[in-house]
Amino acid sequence: MRINRYLADCGFGSRRKTEELILSGKVRVNGVVETSLGIRISPMDRVMVGNKQAIPPEKNVFLALNKPKGYLCSHGDKFHSHTIFELLPGKFGRLAIAGRLDLDSRGLLLLSDDGNLIQEITHPSEGSEKEYSVSLDSEIPFERVKERFLKGFMDEGEFLKAEKVFSQDRKPESDSFRVVLKQGRKRQIRRMFAALGAKVTDLQRIRIGKLTLEKLNIGEGKFVLLDPKAWRP
Repeated sequence: MRINRYLADCGFGSRRKTEELILSGKVRVNGVVETSLGIRISPMDRVMVGNKQAIPPEKNVFLALNKPKGYLCSHGDKFHSHTIFELLPGKFGRLAIAGRLDLDSRGLLLLSDDGNLIQEITHPSEGSEKEYSVSLDSEIPFERVKERFLKGFMDEGEFLKAEKVFSQDRKPESDSFRVVLKQGRKRQIRRMFAALGAKVTDLQRIRIGKLTLEKLNIGEGKFVLLDPKAWRP
């Protein structure tokens, strides 16, 4: 197995992230610093990343969590005490998060120790759609939202674009929308509606790929273990 995939399977991040670790000289194979991305790892090799040994899991963990408001998508933050890992058993404390939600948002999160899966879910080129239910503090014309979101626009040096947008109440002017993204910019939906003069009052992710909160039947703050292929479209 190529070394970048091996490290990703061991939970050291996406293949791109593990390539950075290798090229920066942080990886040793059988006691020797290895900076070649072409090296292959066998079950007999001892691989170290810094002072931590890379040990493949017997079986990758993949779970879905219904995040409540008020919890950070983080392993720890000195400025905020509540993180999503408080909602999970301690054995899941090292899982990586695919597609974070901000503090005031809620809904579907996917977590895994498989770096390749994390990369597939979060990278826009992989095509995994993420759908959100959005409530606003005021009504705005649906056609205005649709034209701006589907065309896309620049905001703070980033191009923001939606794949689909729907009015939930099907009125010409609405304060309730469904938005589908492939991008994952920081606070993207809040920024997109702010550009139209509206403030998001509630934001819930309801779908990633073909996986929905409804199908999983999980309550707020609850989680379920999944088949690793369950999220794919």
